[in-house]
Amino acid sequence: MKKTALFVSCLLALTACGDNTQSSNNAAPAADKPAASAPAATASTPTANAETLIIGTDATFPPFDFKDNNGQIVGFDIDILTAIAKQQGLSVTFISAPRSDLFTNLNADAYHILAACLGINPDRLSKSEMSDPYIFSPNVIMGKEDGAKAQVLTDLVGKKVAIQAGSYSTEALKKAQVTDVKEEKTAFAAYSDLLRGNVDYIVGDAGVLSYHHAENKEAGKPKLYTSIYDKTEDARVGFAVKKGNVELQKKLNNGLKAIKEDGTYDKIYAKWFGDNDSLRVKQ
Repeated sequence: MKKTALFVSCLLALTACGDNTQSSNNAAPAADKPAASAPAATASTPTANAETLIIGTDATFPPFDFKDNNGQIVGFDIDILTAIAKQQGLSVTFISAPRSDLFTNLNADAYHILAACLGINPDRLSKSEMSDPYIFSPNVIMGKEDGAKAQVLTDLVGKKVAIQAGSYSTEALKKAQVTDVKEEKTAFAAYSDLLRGNVDYIVGDAGVLSYHHAENKEAGKPKLYTSIYDKTEDARVGFAVKKGNVELQKKLNNGLKAIKEDGTYDKIYAKWFGDNDSLRVKQ
């Protein structure tokens, strides 16, 4: 998969004017389908005697967390947390699981940290400690350009909607009284539902949905648009640790601060998002 500014350009276009497309013959997207979410791990060991931390992620969430063609877990989150771990003298091993299981596994001590493009919101803060934000990633409605352009969640009442199970927007849709919701295991599956005409709209993370569309190389894709459905939402993203583990939370924050100061963060950001600064956390 390419991780270049091509994705960035499509993300900007989608957010601003809806430049999203997929196969007009209702076929499933052929290009760059993420691998299945069976458990897989990749490790980084900066020093021989480093403490090893187990990191839970959802490797179906590109460009933040996904599997490359060799089955290794890669992505922006992975690179950032690996750099933080190295700076703090730690070793990390990443394990993929369904998004809906992440916090359950964290509280059962299966993981030390969650790195899965997790928005910082009251629900997550009530059941975990979260790091300082490391990126901005708003949630959006995505639909076809030639249809009715829903802007807010209440516009979806009476419509068929697909979403990734366990995502932040699940509860938001319930509060908006949107009842015809199809929960999929992955954001890619939800995206495919829209392209096949199985649903009218999808709701999810702007970066992830835009990435899937940018990576779909089929000709004749329908044009899609996106709308940030809650412009007051705190769309900052952080890492999560078990409630009460403020020592590990502090290590994450110290490491994040350090890699920002020494330029490592900027290099990783440029690798995945090019020169687009729209996803940077506003200081």
